[in-house]
Amino acid sequence: MTDERLQKWLQVLREPNAEMSKIAADKLGEIGDKAAVPALVETLRTRAAFVAGAAALALGKIGDKSSVKDLIHALQNHQDVVVRTAAAEALGTMRAIEAVPALKQVCDDYLKTYHSDRFNLTRGMERGLFTTAIYSLRQIGTPQAIRIANQAESAG
Repeated sequence: MTDERLQKWLQVLREPNAEMSKIAADKLGEIGDKAAVPALVETLRTRAAFVAGAAALALGKIGDKSSVKDLIHALQNHQDVVVRTAAAEALGTMRAIEAVPALKQVCDDYLKTYHSDRFNLTRGMERGLFTTAIYSLRQIGTPQAIRIANQAESAG
């Protein structure tokens, strides 16, 4: 039954309808089968932000470390802040130690951009990415990650 369900949601994930593909990504995350990882990675790389963000969160729920590199790439390079935030959240959920430098860079970039603008420092979508990066660093939980999170939190 689960394999049948998995195959049906994988098929829906590939459909052009973004709303249905987003729902499929959510369902695949709930199912948690690693067989969905390649399709979700492809979705993260190629689909609209609305769907790519859901794919990132699903990858975090599944927890397969083979997707960490792709999530880090999305965190660092995707043009949409919602996808970048979802990737940061997924990396924290997975406790991906190798993501610490990328999460640190997110914090550093945010603080550098808004260091003299206290009003915008506390608002906007970039703020959500910043706070998610801090939270993910805490989830990763290494001494280095905690130190980075503490420094970023006190500066922001």
